Amino acid sequence: MIDNRRWLSFINSGFLLGLCLCLVTACGSSSPSEKQKLIPLHEINSSTGQESETRDSVPRSATERRTPKVSSYANPPATPSTSNSTELVFKIVALHKNVKQFLEKSEKNIDLAANSAQRSLDSTFQKNFGFYQPGSVRVDLRQNRLTLRLTSEDVSDLVRKINEVCYQHVTIAPLDKTLRETLAAESGENSLVKQELHYFLLKISPEYQSQVDQNFQIGSEALRLILNERFKSEVPEYVPDSLVLDLEYKKLTFEVITNPSKNLGVQINALYQLPVSISSDPYRTIALRTEGQIKPSQVTYDIISIADFHESALENPESYHFWRRDLISDLTKRLETGVSGFVPHSLNVSLLKKTVTFQLDHIPDQQLSEYINNEDSGSVNLKISAVPVLIEAPGPVFWTPNRPLKRIVLKILLAERILEAAFKQPQSLRETEIQDIYRHLDNILNSDVDGYITKSVGVDFQTMQLSFQIDRVPPDDLIKMVNSSSFLCLDVDQEPVSVEDVDYDPQASEKTMYFSFVNRGQKLPQFDKLTLKHLANGNLCAIEGYIPGSLQMDFDQETLNIKVRVVGDDATDIDAVKTALARIYIECTHQSTTLPASNGKGNPLQPGMTARRTADPAPIKENVKVTVKYGLFGGGSKGKPLASARDALDGFSWIDLKTLQFNEGDKEFSFETTGPFNRGALERSLKRQKFYQCVISHEALMKKEEPKEE
Repeated sequence: MIDNRRWLSFINSGFLLGLCLCLVTACGSSSPSEKQKLIPLHEINSSTGQESETRDSVPRSATERRTPKVSSYANPPATPSTSNSTELVFKIVALHKNVKQFLEKSEKNIDLAANSAQRSLDSTFQKNFGFYQPGSVRVDLRQNRLTLRLTSEDVSDLVRKINEVCYQHVTIAPLDKTLRETLAAESGENSLVKQELHYFLLKISPEYQSQVDQNFQIGSEALRLILNERFKSEVPEYVPDSLVLDLEYKKLTFEVITNPSKNLGVQINALYQLPVSISSDPYRTIALRTEGQIKPSQVTYDIISIADFHESALENPESYHFWRRDLISDLTKRLETGVSGFVPHSLNVSLLKKTVTFQLDHIPDQQLSEYINNEDSGSVNLKISAVPVLIEAPGPVFWTPNRPLKRIVLKILLAERILEAAFKQPQSLRETEIQDIYRHLDNILNSDVDGYITKSVGVDFQTMQLSFQIDRVPPDDLIKMVNSSSFLCLDVDQEPVSVEDVDYDPQASEKTMYFSFVNRGQKLPQFDKLTLKHLANGNLCAIEGYIPGSLQMDFDQETLNIKVRVVGDDATDIDAVKTALARIYIECTHQSTTLPASNGKGNPLQPGMTARRTADPAPIKENVKVTVKYGLFGGGSKGKPLASARDALDGFSWIDLKTLQFNEGDKEFSFETTGPFNRGALERSLKRQKFYQCVISHEALMKKEEPKEE
């Protein structure tokens, strides 16, 4: 039985072997002569309409399999379908480290390098671009071409999008045109706003650093020329010859033709054997708009959210002042440091209407709100709407930092604690007691009311009125700021008694102080000349009477000068300036002070003079066209300026209401008169209808010529 089993096993093995031989014979095998030659990657033709393999001249049997095509790489991407797709070809302007490492040893590795780059790019494009046709990318390192297919024809800014994701391998540019010409053709020449980018200079290669050490000037210039040539040929966005190398402050500055790629610094650092390395992100970006691109605008955004902590803190009267300032200060910093074209001192935040208004030298796009709301650049306490709810021409100045603009008169409803007795028996107050009351009110208002002008407070004990000057048009939460100040010991009415213009003459009220200085701080990019001036201006704002923005610095001559309201003695101001600037390592020496001219309007103890008319101007007898420009309409959200303008003009028999023309966008209306023009009466009527900051002008009407009789 054992012999039988062995014999049966031998028979089964022989049967299986015979079956395998039959299958091999039936299927056939390709002869060596039928195999195609290896095709280098750079010779693969990606054009449409060609077959992937050649046919034999002699027909094959139905059971015969054709020989598979062999390429120069092990696992080629699937041949893409060319239907409903567009083939694009770009030139490769730079090879990066992941490609160059294949080419360092021998020129024979060019196909291997192309193969590696092609496979990696195919995977990267599939992950990042829905419009990319998988498997269609081709890299030709002999002709420096990159080819790919798109399933959508409407893809804008494609070169920049590709470079953002493939920077580890190659950098591309348009084949026949420059990147600027391509972008201009897509969106228009006027849409291309040049950007000046400031980067930290992190490292210089040893061979170039040694040249700089031997001769700073010659070595620096040689390095700048090398970088300029590399950027011109390998950075498509670069504006030729715009590169500035500042080795003293360790910074690199250059211009690009439009908004740069988000990772442009990373792309530059990936350039092969670049003699420097820079920060991945610029620390400063400045838009360089041409005269044709300057379009001054005033924009208003809705506040869509306030951080929960700030929202609750603002509900508490005791913390209202501090967190209000913190909220506005954060937004101001973002606008001043990150938005090119922002007009300083133009920000107005309305916490009651939930709006933000400011001025720019251009019409903003959605990138502005994205930047403001971007939490990656730091905590965001206030977020604004994606697009402005209102874009208009810039209005009149509403803020003159530290210079009186408006005088506010408020009705006192209640006096308590230390002021209660003073208002009950004001006639019994001694001069020293009145001075103490003024000093107390001045300190509290200066602490709690933004824009308050020091030593401008006044009290009328008989009529129960409080007055003071501020450097701006009153914010809509002014009354809330006053009543939230518990140490003021006063409660005021919700509506002001009056808001009056202030006649202020800087020439008669301000002095100019001159200093020499030495910069003792470290010369680093974050402390370059622009930043240093900004820091100095911020520190000087702590000085009583300093006019923000008046600082002038000459770093070559090492001199500076500032303007200060005359509210203290010169020696005190000199010490304050030295102390403020010493905090940022600027050592100052006082040179001289130019005192204000005396024309009767300068008054250090009561800055500014209320502009009141002693008598109405004489009526204008001839018929004229009157134009009224108003800076502020105080009718509230439900108010209608046109209806209020009609109410203001109604009742004057010398106004022809049929000629009224109203332009709410320009904050302007006009009309014609049919009798003597009474300007004083018109101004009072406009004020009753909540029109403020009015500028009234008139011009004679052209007399209609009567037709001549023939």
